[in-house]
Amino acid sequence: MSSTELNQVNNNENDVKKDSRKGTGVLGRILIAIGTVLMVFIVAVCLGLAIPRIAGYETYVVVSGSMEPSIPVGSIVYAEPVDPKLLQSGDVIVFNDYTRSKAPITHRVVSNDTAAGTIITKGDANAARDVNPVTYDNVIGKVKAHVPRIGFTAAMFTSFLGKLVTALLMLEAWLLIEVGRRLRA
Repeated sequence: MSSTELNQVNNNENDVKKDSRKGTGVLGRILIAIGTVLMVFIVAVCLGLAIPRIAGYETYVVVSGSMEPSIPVGSIVYAEPVDPKLLQSGDVIVFNDYTRSKAPITHRVVSNDTAAGTIITKGDANAARDVNPVTYDNVIGKVKAHVPRIGFTAAMFTSFLGKLVTALLMLEAWLLIEVGRRLRA
């Protein structure tokens, strides 16, 4: 083999190595991008759930259609503690009524009897008022805001299994970023 042919073979090998490095560099950038997007998404969801609690709001998921269409099933409601004496007709509240449900109920105030310490409520979609008056000690809070359709997702993230999955997704995002950096190097 002549020196010209040897140089040509070496040049071809170098070209193959350069093309291979370009491919791993592109793959590295893609992995970093996927890992970053995944991590930003998880952090945004976690902040969206944590910040309202830090601000004094409790979050609840609407699981029945009694408040539709104003608050659809699957919504997350943000409630803040309130003095029940200050509640007025039209306010939406979250309360416990263990005779009907283990989960807190979200309904609208029809009337407030401050002398008796009870509130009459009604779901917007219900034809009649609720049978049981809500005693003041069962009032959890007044709904300040709601976000449709994200309640079940939020509930998933706050369960033990959801927290475990979130931690594993964060680990996966970090690994994608780390592998991507090594491929680029």
